[in-house]
Amino acid sequence: MLRTGHADASWFSATFLAQVSAAEVNAVIAGLPATLGAYQNVEYTPAKFVAHFAKGTMEVLIHLDADMKIDGLLFKPPEIAASSLNDALRTLQRVAGTVSYAIVEKGRPEPAALNPSEVLAVGSAFKLAVLNALLDEITGGSRHWNDVVPLAQQWKSLPSGVLRTWPAGTPLTLATYAAEMISISDNTAADALVRTVGPAALARYAGSNEPFLTTREMFILKSDEGASSRGMYLTVDSAAGRAGVLRRIDALPLPGIEQMMTTPDLGIEWHYSVRDLCKLMERVASLPLMSINPGVANPADFDHVAYKGGSDTGVINMTTMVTTHRGTKLCFSATANDSAHDVNDTAFEAAYGAALRQLKDL
Repeated sequence: MLRTGHADASWFSATFLAQVSAAEVNAVIAGLPATLGAYQNVEYTPAKFVAHFAKGTMEVLIHLDADMKIDGLLFKPPEIAASSLNDALRTLQRVAGTVSYAIVEKGRPEPAALNPSEVLAVGSAFKLAVLNALLDEITGGSRHWNDVVPLAQQWKSLPSGVLRTWPAGTPLTLATYAAEMISISDNTAADALVRTVGPAALARYAGSNEPFLTTREMFILKSDEGASSRGMYLTVDSAAGRAGVLRRIDALPLPGIEQMMTTPDLGIEWHYSVRDLCKLMERVASLPLMSINPGVANPADFDHVAYKGGSDTGVINMTTMVTTHRGTKLCFSATANDSAHDVNDTAFEAAYGAALRQLKDL
């Protein structure tokens, strides 16, 4: 299918097609040359296929059922071949929209940076701020990781995450909320912690994000149901006025995914610079929960990896803190915003991953 650029529906099992259409597979295949260049060949290994393109490679996992139909297909994140860190960063700079990045080593000049102080929309990377506020309360002794907080119905949000499907009243520890919020970017877990720690604890890490949105509020504002409130929220000129709008929308029902805007709205977001995100990451990177999901990093390349990213329509951020085998500690945060179109996540992730791999030798 990579050679022809086309996937035939007859190749797939009914179970697979019930979840992913052949057209969706074709859309993925069609987008690969923009990131990886022209297709060349496929290398077979017992565990996987490795597809080779002019500019890089991509692992492909395929499973066949008893009728030799594809019932499992996974295109892993592309890996762009880069000769140097600068080569990889040039590829990142070519991602459409406004791009910002910084590689930060504490106490030293930045090895590389582009618009590092520009405050941009960062999606779920805001959850680093929530974790910082929670950590303050835990280190201060007012809360503990094993404190149990029952899940409230009004905290339930839209995906990503699984806690939205759990019964209200389920007793969960703060450690569970935090691990879910970071590892799978669970929005309900994030809202639970925002409501639990409260605005005073968050204020130190909120930056320009006043009031500090919950994901539920963001989803309502970006839905058909919240259209009138959205205009009001974006035009009111004070944090107090915006907070008043949020109090009104908190009474509205959670919208369905089909009611969400499909075009970017970078005003209703969480906004941080990449330098801000590296500061937030530095305080929490050593927490074990930060290494559950390493993002696009290969944990074998480093002694330690901590990761959190975020995405929305027109928005993507990836923030990773690594300790190299030489003992160098580095934070690499990159953001792309496009107010008119969705960001090419595949191209961004591939370029970011290529640059991140270059850091292992620093």
